[in-house]
Amino acid sequence: MAVEREVDGDVMHSDMGHGFNFRPGTFDGAISISALQWLCSAEKKCDNPFKRLQKFFTSLYACLIKGARCAFQFYPSSPQQVEMITSAAMKCGFTGGLIVDFPNSKKAKKYFLFLVAGYSAEIQKEADEAIYLPKAVN
Repeated sequence: MAVEREVDGDVMHSDMGHGFNFRPGTFDGAISISALQWLCSAEKKCDNPFKRLQKFFTSLYACLIKGARCAFQFYPSSPQQVEMITSAAMKCGFTGGLIVDFPNSKKAKKYFLFLVAGYSAEIQKEADEAIYLPKAVN
């Protein structure tokens, strides 16, 4: 579609469940909207959703700089998918957490997975300063 529309720049067509072939440390962050849940289903008998997630997160981790931040918005079909996604990310070296927006709504519920690639003292310092900002003196 990008070629048909004559989009400028490099174009890549790939299955994210097969991983990425970018050089290590190429990117300083990643954002995904409504894509992760598609790795949780098997299109073919030979597809293993957990292995596809592991390949995705392993290759993503490799192409990020240390301390890179990632945000993933997704719609899981079950609590098992949430567990499978988060455990695959953590096994690949990411740290982070899950936020559920509108948790009591059936239609508006959204899941957000926020990850950091590796530990960085600079990131910890930023987090500490954000939490413990000194109060203004009158």
